Amino acid sequence: MTTEIDDQYPTALDEDVETVTKGSSQQSAPEQVILVNKTTLNYFVIAVAFFALGVVITLIAADSLATANAAENQQLIERAVAAAFDARGETVGSDQQVGTLDPNVRVEVSADDDPAYGPETASVVMIEFSDFNCPYCGRFARETLPLVRENYGDRMRFVYRDYPILGDSSLQAAIAAECADAQGAFWRYHDLLFENQRSFNQEVFVGFAQELRLDVDQFTTCQSNSAIRDEVIADYADAQRLGASGTPTFFINGRRVVGAQPYEVFAGVIEEELASTGVTPASGTP
Repeated sequence: MTTEIDDQYPTALDEDVETVTKGSSQQSAPEQVILVNKTTLNYFVIAVAFFALGVVITLIAADSLATANAAENQQLIERAVAAAFDARGETVGSDQQVGTLDPNVRVEVSADDDPAYGPETASVVMIEFSDFNCPYCGRFARETLPLVRENYGDRMRFVYRDYPILGDSSLQAAIAAECADAQGAFWRYHDLLFENQRSFNQEVFVGFAQELRLDVDQFTTCQSNSAIRDEVIADYADAQRLGASGTPTFFINGRRVVGAQPYEVFAGVIEEELASTGVTPASGTP
């Protein structure tokens, strides 16, 4: 089968694409030829070109909007951090902040109203500042946190606070987790994010919400709520005030532990704090 382009202007017979038989009726295997009108082909090519141009324009516009939103969020974060320091009469690099870098110095750290598990009256409170994109935070969440929870979950309180330092997708992941929290599913959503660390986007966030059978309409409405974004940014500002230079950063009764340390490091500090408050280790605690 061959394809030919008719160079003539269209007639009543070749207005559309047609299939005709070429040759005499004496041929036992007539050759079929598809004739495509030149004007029709031109219209088709123009239509494809405009469609492609529309796709490109849409992608550029979407990227520009995302960039603008990311820039706006970054400005909000910077203003919140500056306001947090101004409210306390401090500046980044102040003596009070530098002093907190000593792991033996206790600093006052608010648990805020962030997601937590464990007794509210627990004598030991462990607060994590974390980023869902951070690989070390992911390792802690997958390998160490389950052990902490298993061995100390009934004698201490663990609080998760946001510190989205790795870009706008970290901020959006934190917002998504807060919106899952609004439906009572923070820790399951937290686990999904850390178990599937990759390039986060809205499709991924909604997919996780669907997997957990959340109300997706409520979830997506929550994501655009500026109050939720401000809550995440407030956590970020607090982490900056406390001198957290990376993720994950922990405070156990105000004592700093930096990084995804081995389980034994966390267990040692927790045991010391339990002992100092008169709580004896449970039988079999490592």
